[in-house]
Amino acid sequence: MTNGEHPGNDDWRQVPGDPNQPPTGGLPTNPYGSADAGNHSPGSPSNPPSGQFPSPPPGATGPLGQYPRPDQPNAPYYQQQPGGTAPLGQMPQATGSSSADVPPARSNGGRKLLIGAVAVALLAGGAGGAIGASVAGGSNKDGSSTSNVVASGPTNTAQPSAAPGSVQATAAQVLPSVVSITVEVGNQVGSGSGVILSDNGVILTNNHVISAGGGKPADKILVSFYDGSRAMAKVLGTDPTSDIAVIQADKTGLRPITIGSSANLSVGQEVIAVGSPLGLEGTVTTGIISSLNRPVSTSGADGSVESVMDAIQTDAAINPGNSGGALVNANGALIGINTAIATVNGGTEQQSGSIGLGFAIPVDQAMRIANALRSGGRVQQASLGVNVRPSSDVTQPGAQVVNVVGGGAADQAGIPKGAVITQVEDRKIASSDALVAAIRSYAPGDTVKITYVVNGQTKTVDVKLGAS
Repeated sequence: MTNGEHPGNDDWRQVPGDPNQPPTGGLPTNPYGSADAGNHSPGSPSNPPSGQFPSPPPGATGPLGQYPRPDQPNAPYYQQQPGGTAPLGQMPQATGSSSADVPPARSNGGRKLLIGAVAVALLAGGAGGAIGASVAGGSNKDGSSTSNVVASGPTNTAQPSAAPGSVQATAAQVLPSVVSITVEVGNQVGSGSGVILSDNGVILTNNHVISAGGGKPADKILVSFYDGSRAMAKVLGTDPTSDIAVIQADKTGLRPITIGSSANLSVGQEVIAVGSPLGLEGTVTTGIISSLNRPVSTSGADGSVESVMDAIQTDAAINPGNSGGALVNANGALIGINTAIATVNGGTEQQSGSIGLGFAIPVDQAMRIANALRSGGRVQQASLGVNVRPSSDVTQPGAQVVNVVGGGAADQAGIPKGAVITQVEDRKIASSDALVAAIRSYAPGDTVKITYVVNGQTKTVDVKLGAS
């Protein structure tokens, strides 16, 4: 037990499409993929972490992108050889001879596959170029050239200035505070994003970024900054339960990001995502907050539930590689850490990009964990002291208590076994995931109002949350 809010059975963690899957009221899929991500049936949603590397589509023949080497921070990016192909989520094997030491591909059994490269093709370049040349100039029959001016209107080569609060102004403010992270774990390489917390190199990111989806921190971590410089980094602390990690880069004079709040966000609010999707450093995308308090579960390598986020949902384009990057408001203040995306298909073989469903860890929760990790303290999660499962009564959605931990928060507040918890403060609870996410959004020692139904009666009690 990590926090005292466990389901009483495994039914609530079945994959979407299973007829036995109960309603959850949130996102019922695993945003990070599963221990056997490649075996999902077609059409089964899967939500991979947004911090990690794809390979090119089958048949790609051009260069597959380049990565900085964690063991050679001052060396040029190494490039994979043309012709390599691999399922998305895997590093393609290099073919032929190469002066670079390219790690082998990650196996399909990996839990959280980091993505960092993208194959880019220019469409209609040849035809467009030829047509452009024909229109731009010509020649007379005697061989002399002529110049025909097609545009006769005025020209204006100046660009509009960045208005305060505009995406342009916000991007200029935030970009220097977001980094790209490359990690090496054994013979595997992964990448993601991070956010600068202090001028002496303290950086906030996701745990699954610096572990490359594995069970331990990376052997080598290389941070690439907005000015083009790079520096090695060490891990200060990790918390797999919240998927938060803090690292220390060997660099000073950095620009820390402005910290905002996630307690007063609104659906429809404009937001900006900044990170390194598909290895493309310093990428800015925009959108809105499409939902708040979205329960999103993640699973460990053994298939067990590892983390349940009380996520900010956004339609700003978030793709693999954005994990650990910034979600900011129009003031340029950090409101969330981009962490996961939802995809239509279910396997790493055909991992897709953004479909308008991205998820970020709220900054209030992320910073509470990060501050504990920075100081070397023990990270604790708020605990209600119950085991729960989805309500068995379809007319009464909620989280049904299947066990009460003796002496725990619920026990002391008088919440009995069999009760269906329907509300935390003013937040409706429709599933066991929703309850776990709601409780974890608080700190140990906080007092919250819990509403539950037992024997047809609705009761509300004040509960002082414990710690796990």
